[in-house]
Amino acid sequence: MLDILRKKARKSNIWRIVLSVAGVVILLAITKFAIFDVITGPTRMDITEDPASYEGKYVTIDAEFFLYDYVEHTTTTKKKYGGSSTSTDGYSYIAFQWVDDYENDASVWYFYSIFLKKDRQNEMNSKIDQAFAYLSDETGSTPPPEPVTVTGVWNKMDYQTEEYFRSSMAELGITESEYDKFYFYELDTKNIGGVNGLLFWVMMAGAVGLLAFAALSAAGLFSDSYSRPIQQYLQKEGSVSMAAIEEDFHQARLIGSGVWVGKRWTIYMQGSKAKILANKDLVWGYYFRRTGRNSVSEMRLFTKERDRFGISLSEDNTQEALRVYEAEQPHMVIGYSAELEKMYNKDFNAFLGLKYHTAARETEF
Repeated sequence: MLDILRKKARKSNIWRIVLSVAGVVILLAITKFAIFDVITGPTRMDITEDPASYEGKYVTIDAEFFLYDYVEHTTTTKKKYGGSSTSTDGYSYIAFQWVDDYENDASVWYFYSIFLKKDRQNEMNSKIDQAFAYLSDETGSTPPPEPVTVTGVWNKMDYQTEEYFRSSMAELGITESEYDKFYFYELDTKNIGGVNGLLFWVMMAGAVGLLAFAALSAAGLFSDSYSRPIQQYLQKEGSVSMAAIEEDFHQARLIGSGVWVGKRWTIYMQGSKAKILANKDLVWGYYFRRTGRNSVSEMRLFTKERDRFGISLSEDNTQEALRVYEAEQPHMVIGYSAELEKMYNKDFNAFLGLKYHTAARETEF
């Protein structure tokens, strides 16, 4: 018996490992494996290098000047009873910094975009005012604004954002040239790996959970934890021996691929664990099915202690098992009706009087 159950448990654990690892890979792929960049830390960006070399990377930049909040990012939510509401998520800012070209006695200005959440709007408005005050001061008495260190993902602008960027630069009177370089890239501080930052960390937490589950399943391949419920049952029922359970198991009816209905016990696989129920304690059994998102197909068994157990089975396999119970367990009520459920919930003693009490008087449990 234990060899059969061990093989079933190992097969279940292997499937768990495979599915868990697949889930981790899918989560990492959805987020473009950005977690590795996050773990190693952001790359310090050199504004003079080819901007394409940083595309999709997690970077840090010291933004020296902010000129304009040229795009407002909003989310529109439909209301339950009609209409909608719009909220502001943040703004895209035109930012730039310059690098002195001493050989040509000039400076090269690099313009690009940064997205920041709306809670930084006041701070950025102040930075914009400081930038214009510094740039328009011909006396040299106004200090430049302190650079803002920003960390995010360096992404190429989509078509619409690039159009806004170009038109905004034209409004500011700035044209692209050898000394005014336009980078059509945005440093995105909201998303990581192409998804919202909060969602990213939720997904990474899910990936960690799946890895832990895979590790536990791998450990289960080499342990006897699959038989722990049976061992616990034996400790509780001191008069029952493993030999008696094994004898009953080998004479039991195999239902589906993982349920054994014997004369004295029902043993079934639940995940990687072998569960055991004493048939003498069962008072009711029927097939239950629920469709939809949380679909269920199971045999439901109830005990004299009013415990309920759900064993995953198809309808045909459940009906086969119920026929075995009906033939060999006269104390059990078989089948479902609303009247039976009402009696079970409202007058349990009367429910036991349908079959259990009569069978108990005639049979020594």
